[in-house]
Amino acid sequence: MVVRVFVVIWGALVLTLLLFGLLVAALGPPPPRGVMIAAARGVVERQLTLVAAREGGAAALTLWSGLASAHPDLAVARLPACADDTPVRGSDGICLEVTASDDSSRLLEGLRMLLSPLLVGFGVSAAAALVLSRHLTRPIRTVNAALQRLASGDLDTRIGGALDGSSAELARLGDAFDHAAERLQKLAEGRRTLFKDLSHEIRSPLARLRAAVGLLEVSPHRLADMLRQIETDILRLDALVSGILTLARYDSAAERPAFAPIDLVDILEPILSDANFEGQVRDVSTDYEGPSQLPLFGNAELLHRAIENVVRNALSHSPPGSEVAVRAARDRSGTGLGLAIVARAIAAHGGTIHLADNRPSGLCVGITLPCAPDGRT
Repeated sequence: MVVRVFVVIWGALVLTLLLFGLLVAALGPPPPRGVMIAAARGVVERQLTLVAAREGGAAALTLWSGLASAHPDLAVARLPACADDTPVRGSDGICLEVTASDDSSRLLEGLRMLLSPLLVGFGVSAAAALVLSRHLTRPIRTVNAALQRLASGDLDTRIGGALDGSSAELARLGDAFDHAAERLQKLAEGRRTLFKDLSHEIRSPLARLRAAVGLLEVSPHRLADMLRQIETDILRLDALVSGILTLARYDSAAERPAFAPIDLVDILEPILSDANFEGQVRDVSTDYEGPSQLPLFGNAELLHRAIENVVRNALSHSPPGSEVAVRAARDRSGTGLGLAIVARAIAAHGGTIHLADNRPSGLCVGITLPCAPDGRT
């Protein structure tokens, strides 16, 4: 940026000098009137001095009478007495004085001489200032237009390579804007998905509560039978609210938990143990297959919630007598509020989650997490 401004300024100066030189060469403006009169006076004095020295002052006066019409701004007068500094001294003792009747203002003459270069400099400077201002403000206009589109709701707005020709600082500003816009777009999409999932999840317990209230109005004696169902639906709503708060904590950078080196297997063991215990009622087993250690950098509580949510959902939706398989490996080369919590927790660790059809029946939930910084994932 500094180099470009330097080049523009010095380029404007050099261009001003070149244009002024071309203007002088093309137009050939005459010298100032005062300069011309002074030059003519010097020439007349030299001529009269030569004639007066050879032929006398009277001959010089005769010569001047012939030249007077060509020099209306000059006057020649005979001095009553000769002085030491008199330039025209005749051999006959007659001395003459040449005077100029220049009534022009030296200030105006000087301004007229400066007018042309000033006009040329002003024009070149104005053009350079226009080019420089447009160059300097172009990135600002680009970012401002992108911000206005982003503020109007166009979350697909990106600056991209619009600032590639600018300085490195402005290019980094464009990259930061794109990163922020992408983050805002993901947050907005997450909000929409969350509201959709929340409306889906909350509709069933609310409908059951309304139905229970209606039944109690018709049959008050069934209160004891309905209390258990009402309590279950209230607990379900409480769990939904807790899930929303959990998602809010994931989205808040200020409340994001600290990461530390952990072993994923240490997190999986208690989850699988509890799942096997709970699955005994329906004869659903949980099997783990993978390495004995999976070191990574993250938050144990977040990962515990995420993996436990997936395993418990798999356990509750598996038919009796089936198996929930948990596979873990190192790779060297849905809907619902619970799944949203899992996705946020995994994303907070720089990982990904994907769902696939586990043919011929069932669902496969894949979670990818970066391992400890040893060059592998």
